[in-house]
Amino acid sequence: MTGSSALMAIGHILMCYTLFFSFHANKALGYGATVVESNKSHAPPSCTGTTTGLRVVHKYGPCSPSGLKKTSAVVNQILAQDKLRVRAMNSRLHNRRTIGWEGEGTTGTYLQNDLPGAGNFLVSVGFGTPLKDFNLALDTGSYVTWVQCEPCTESPCPQQQNVSLYYPSFSSTSSNAPCSPECNYTQPYLDKSESGGTFVLDTVSIGQDYQIPEFIFLCAVPDKQIGDFGEANGILGLGLASSDDDFATYSLATQTANLFGRVFCHCLPSSSNSGYVYFGEKAREQCPFSGTYTRLLRKPFSGSYYFVNLIAITLGQKKVEVPSGILSSSPGTIIDSGTVITHLPSSVYLELSQEFDRLMSEFPPANPSDDGVLKACYNLVDHDNPAIPEMVLHFENLDVYLDQTAVTWKGNGMSQVCFAFAAREDEGDLTIIGNHQQQKLNILFNIPDQRLEIGPGKC
Repeated sequence: MTGSSALMAIGHILMCYTLFFSFHANKALGYGATVVESNKSHAPPSCTGTTTGLRVVHKYGPCSPSGLKKTSAVVNQILAQDKLRVRAMNSRLHNRRTIGWEGEGTTGTYLQNDLPGAGNFLVSVGFGTPLKDFNLALDTGSYVTWVQCEPCTESPCPQQQNVSLYYPSFSSTSSNAPCSPECNYTQPYLDKSESGGTFVLDTVSIGQDYQIPEFIFLCAVPDKQIGDFGEANGILGLGLASSDDDFATYSLATQTANLFGRVFCHCLPSSSNSGYVYFGEKAREQCPFSGTYTRLLRKPFSGSYYFVNLIAITLGQKKVEVPSGILSSSPGTIIDSGTVITHLPSSVYLELSQEFDRLMSEFPPANPSDDGVLKACYNLVDHDNPAIPEMVLHFENLDVYLDQTAVTWKGNGMSQVCFAFAAREDEGDLTIIGNHQQQKLNILFNIPDQRLEIGPGKC
């Protein structure tokens, strides 16, 4: 596949979104079921949520820049793209990638990032002088920030600008990044395709409070045929950078260490609300310490991921222990805003899905999701108020109670309501806490102290 084909594939990936929703209950379904009032209003939802911090929105919710509509076809695409991302993450972590290593038939520098996945949460970030805002996908699983751009190779440069592209030549504060040995990069993917671009340096505005001069980011050149990536124009990378990564100093956490102290907090919203990201001292203020935290673990060859110790999961009244990395072949558990569905060890998933089946046994079964990721599904068309059992993630020293909308996934109206968890494809793969299970939670990343604080959010 050519570089242009790769960029088109990335474009398709970034046009995806994830679908979050609410279920309503008027009766208990066993111990620990959440019961909520039914809302039968058919009025279009309005956008609500905080107006401070760096605003986070669903790409296809009412808070989206264009308020795009949701369709079951796109929901299926979300799961398919999420599956590809998870495979890429595991392949890179286990060093199973068979193409694209540095020095193999290319003169460019390789950037070992993963597929961007569904890119379903958007933030608006400003680039250049004068400032131009772009919608970036929020991703704690990658560390490099990039935006679609068009370097000018003509003289004079054309005056007509695509609103979805950043033009370095039209910014008075842009310059070439001080790269060594060069600023060009090549991104290989598992399908043997590649994409390319260059590093640039310019002023970046994050939220209403911070302008960061001389910030280094990737200028990704789009394919001429597709023009742009739809609602997402790039990625805001909030992940870690390993010391052995070629571009570790270009991570946002490293470049803003003096300003933010490598601390940030996010709240990923439900479909009808907006969420937020805060940095530095404002993160500590807006996501106050709840009294307990779990450790961020240091792992060899951990890539850009945030590792935690997940020890058990409770569904209703059934508690299932999660094998530790020491006792299994798995490298451990990460928490990731770029992955949608939580992936669990097969033994853990089997016990939980069987318990979900037992609790939902009064409802007629439905077909699994089209890509086969979600298997425990039920048809709730004639049931206005299904009760969803409560769920708790037990981390080391920290219990996290999930919002009821995080337990299930609605694939095709109420005719396909699935248990929103999947089994890992390989027992040596990562356990991943996806963004569907993170919604409505304050999650504070304190990198210097190696702490992750999680509590109820306000989004």
